[in-house]
Amino acid sequence: MKKDKYKIQIGDLMFEASKTYGKVIQHTIKDIYFESYVTGYKTVVVTDSYLGIQHKYASDVVNWFDSEKEAEKALEEKRR
Repeated sequence: MKKDKYKIQIGDLMFEASKTYGKVIQHTIKDIYFESYVTGYKTVVVTDSYLGIQHKYASDVVNWFDSEKEAEKALEEKRR
């Protein structure tokens, strides 16, 4: 569960409704940083899950859910 509904912070638990894996994946936010690209800076969020440590763009993470229940519901809708 996130500490603040309107923020993503280090230590937050977030839930991804993964159609690829066909399940909800729980991620813990470990770090957040900016990375320079030719087109400008991107915000990168480092997560830890059963898949290991991953680096995700913030634009992906903002589509995740605050609770497992919300993610399960979204996953069911994706399967239709």
